[in-house]
Amino acid sequence: MMRDLIPALILVLVFGLSVTACTTTTNLAGVPEAKASTKAPPENRARVHTELAALYYQQGSLKTALAEIDTALRIDTDYAPAYDMRGLVRMQLGENREAAGDFQRAIGLAPSDPDFRNNYGLFLCEQGDYQAGLAQLAQAWSNPLYATPALAYENASRCAAASGNQTLANEYYQKSQRLGGTSPAARSPQASGPIR
Repeated sequence: MMRDLIPALILVLVFGLSVTACTTTTNLAGVPEAKASTKAPPENRARVHTELAALYYQQGSLKTALAEIDTALRIDTDYAPAYDMRGLVRMQLGENREAAGDFQRAIGLAPSDPDFRNNYGLFLCEQGDYQAGLAQLAQAWSNPLYATPALAYENASRCAAASGNQTLANEYYQKSQRLGGTSPAARSPQASGPIR
């Protein structure tokens, strides 16, 4: 179903980028004049391409996702969400050194963003750097503005279990459940497979 929505979403986003708004003003003679406004600010255009990349990533179209991210970063080289998204794609591709650099760049540009901390923590745990991963996840769930702290606790539960600390894993699992955690991968801290 999501795959069917992508062409429609692309059309809406492209239409939104290509349409220029018109404003009507009155000149000194009292005659209305239409003026085309400038195109969207770079951050908005970079955001649209990053959101498209996220849709392609979710569908497994990693090459297309990377192309959208490259476009976003050509538009705005300091757009932190694009680096975070590229980190996720590169993590999926097994390009670990590059993924680490992207996550670090995203956090460097937006150090208080809990989503970036969660994603980087997940990455570090998957690389076996459990202590550093748990520290990033703790920064995510500690942020009072984080909309999904249960997700960071779920990731921390799986990370602690992978590190061999079952007591801590159970503690994080219980906290995720108290916060409404619903991830199928976090049904228990012993869940098999990669940490997600």
